[in-house]
Amino acid sequence: MRIKYLLNNKLSKPSRLLLNTVFALILASQFVSCASTIKQEKPVTSEEDLATYFEAHGIPRCACSMPTIYFSSKEWSKRAVELINSAHDYILVTVFLANWHEYSAPIYEALMRKAQEGVRVYFILDPSSYSQRRNGSEQLLPVVSQTLTKGGVHVVEYNTFSGERLPTTANLLDRDHRKFWIVDGKYITTGGMNINQQSLAPLDEGGHMDTLVEVQSEEVARSMIRSFCVTWNAFSPEHIDPADFPIQKMDAPETFLWLADQGLDENGITDAMFDAFFLYAKQEIWLVQSYSFVTSELLDKIRAATSRGVKVNILMAKHGDMDPYDRAMGYCMEPLMKAGASIYMYEPSVRAFIHSKIVIADKNLVAFGSANFNFRSQHLSREMEFLFNDERVVQQAYDNLQGLLPDSRPVTIEEARHYRTIGNFLTYLVFLVGG
Repeated sequence: MRIKYLLNNKLSKPSRLLLNTVFALILASQFVSCASTIKQEKPVTSEEDLATYFEAHGIPRCACSMPTIYFSSKEWSKRAVELINSAHDYILVTVFLANWHEYSAPIYEALMRKAQEGVRVYFILDPSSYSQRRNGSEQLLPVVSQTLTKGGVHVVEYNTFSGERLPTTANLLDRDHRKFWIVDGKYITTGGMNINQQSLAPLDEGGHMDTLVEVQSEEVARSMIRSFCVTWNAFSPEHIDPADFPIQKMDAPETFLWLADQGLDENGITDAMFDAFFLYAKQEIWLVQSYSFVTSELLDKIRAATSRGVKVNILMAKHGDMDPYDRAMGYCMEPLMKAGASIYMYEPSVRAFIHSKIVIADKNLVAFGSANFNFRSQHLSREMEFLFNDERVVQQAYDNLQGLLPDSRPVTIEEARHYRTIGNFLTYLVFLVGG
């Protein structure tokens, strides 16, 4: 977040510590105290119940092609440039972190080249990009707003932070954490990959393990174009209309997905999405979720599932060069384990952080997207997920998970208790609402 950049760069170290602590306590008291534990709905026991549940919570079912899932940033970087080069009419991109780096430059250069050829390119980024540093240094990475604008791309920053808005906590915390692309109304993607160093660099250079999903779907395209335009128009004087972005007819659908888009006016979609997994699973849940900064509300979801005999597993990974994240994550491990979850720590030979946000239930329901298992994604951020109830799709996610587990180890309760310190508690409070 932009506020963390200001706190970390404009003040002395003692002042930063004091102000961070005060800031955390204020935010925690303002938000966490009002986050009452929701009453669990009855378990979802069938495919029909699942469809009814999603419809009741504003998560539409959309026919689509079989998805292509990218578990490698190298594969997605190549495909992103291919998609850009294939565009004839328009490209819409929403991304949380957008920084110029040698690994992101080919994507930005391709976008500007297409814009100069006459393709309409619209790009939404979050001001959190201003706080991003080059791995292993204090050097801030350039944000691409001005460069893209000069290159002919239409750019807007979501809810730009400014000094006069500092006292308004709601404005300060409202962030667009979604990552999605729409190319010519035909190709649609979402997932966890930003366009920055961490998302696109090789693992041995500090890159993240991440996931992105590509589909074709008229219904998904229509909904996401509308969502993009609503967001754009809220923060840009340049008005755009969904009708100006035609949708291409797709071939016969091969499967379907549920689209969970927590946009400007859909708060609560992410919470309902997570609930669906805990209500639907009969045997096992896997959360690939390193940013599990939990609250009592989230712990109750785990308790409700484990009380029915469901095994809840959480796969985490240490962040590498960002120790505060590790301390905040570690502080939450003991409560998660006491609620009934089993925690596994991914520790490969190359210290790679898992940025994927994948949830799997019983090998037949999976979610790919931007949402973390934390308070911020539930209530404060814009998030997007594609959910599939197709065993062919779930199997790909499960196979990827099985490839990670040999380099993972179970976390013991003794290790979890090691993190339960006052200092880590204060760090947890900061990341609870700002991480």
